[in-house]
Amino acid sequence: MRHTIALTALALAGTAFAADDGFQRGTTRWNNKPAPRGDKLMRKTMLTEHNAARRAYGSAPLVWDDALARDAARYAGVLAKRGKMAHDPQPGVKPRQGENLFMGTRTAYSYKAMARLWVDERRWFKKGRFPEVVTSGPWTRVGHYTQIVWPSTQRVGCALDDNKNEDVLVCRYLPAGNYFGVELK
Repeated sequence: MRHTIALTALALAGTAFAADDGFQRGTTRWNNKPAPRGDKLMRKTMLTEHNAARRAYGSAPLVWDDALARDAARYAGVLAKRGKMAHDPQPGVKPRQGENLFMGTRTAYSYKAMARLWVDERRWFKKGRFPEVVTSGPWTRVGHYTQIVWPSTQRVGCALDDNKNEDVLVCRYLPAGNYFGVELK
């Protein structure tokens, strides 16, 4: 059996996605064994994976933020109901929150695998002034990774929702990252 994924990272510079819509897509084999679920497991796994990536990059660790997790849960529900990926326009939200999105076959991915899909974008990352931080292709190829390791980001909150076919993971970050013109060393 095959399952699908789609990932996207929010850019805060107001850049429109033209031919490249900012989503990474793929298919992978699945063993039909449901991945473990639960809020405590998700929180622990997301903090572990995010902070391991930040440590390797040289950024301070993130702390969990329940308010960000609630915002992520609200929007994960919207996306699960809609069945389509799109970033939250965050009307009236000040300051704007950074956002990473995942959508994949329901119960096929562990929390660790979801986070690793974002972190593994480091293979295309190069140091430089954002968005000139990708070895080839559009900057969106590394946008999840850069949001995770963004040096000024301090807090994260994530939530998972689902529909009949898909899991939707939303992670929110403050202060947000992926600002154009910032040097990533």
